[in-house]
Amino acid sequence: MKRKLPMKRKLAWALSAVLGFAAPSLALAECQRPTAPAAVNGSTATLQEMMTAKQGVSGFMTASDDYQACLIKEVADQKEAAKAAKTKLDPAIAKAADARLSENQADKERVGADFNTAAKAYKAAHPS
Repeated sequence: MKRKLPMKRKLAWALSAVLGFAAPSLALAECQRPTAPAAVNGSTATLQEMMTAKQGVSGFMTASDDYQACLIKEVADQKEAAKAAKTKLDPAIAKAADARLSENQADKERVGADFNTAAKAYKAAHPS
């Protein structure tokens, strides 16, 4: 005969399962990923639009560096906490951080390449 679990116990099991899957993302929630600026069309942009785009790209790069440093620090802090508790860091936390670092690095490379393309197009459309 199967024994039925009380409703509270079922909810507790369900909640622990959900939190177990969410733990890597909750652990890295302090770091806020910056939003990439929109690309500008250099062949039709004004000088002011290009200058504004350059400021946006520079700000994004700085915010991305801060974001990546935050991720690295959070993983290091969690490793230290796990060491102090004589446990191991959940590998999913490090894996999630690595994925976020890679995604942001790809954003940085794309934003830089887009701006360089726009700058070349601007120079071609506005020869001195």
